[in-house]
Amino acid sequence: MMRRVILAESDYVLEYCPYDSKVEYVLEDRTRVDCLTDAHAVEFDWCHKWAQAVGQALYYARSTGRMPVVVLICKPGEERFARRARVAAPDIEVMVIPK
Repeated sequence: MMRRVILAESDYVLEYCPYDSKVEYVLEDRTRVDCLTDAHAVEFDWCHKWAQAVGQALYYARSTGRMPVVVLICKPGEERFARRARVAAPDIEVMVIPK
């Protein structure tokens, strides 16, 4: 019997964050940007937490002077959450990766 591997959010960050970026970059107020590149502040989160991810990405972008990006980790059938994020924040890039 095969066991299903359950990954943590941090596993996705390590897998998808570019090699030349900063992972878990700590801001002055001790909040953490999941992935900070030269151009982007990237927030990874589970699909159902799309609203929180949008808020965090906006905050991190303002705090770092980078463009906000949200990466949602979604199971099949959760595409509605990505649509909600795109409607709520049309100026933020929203990407979806499979869970």
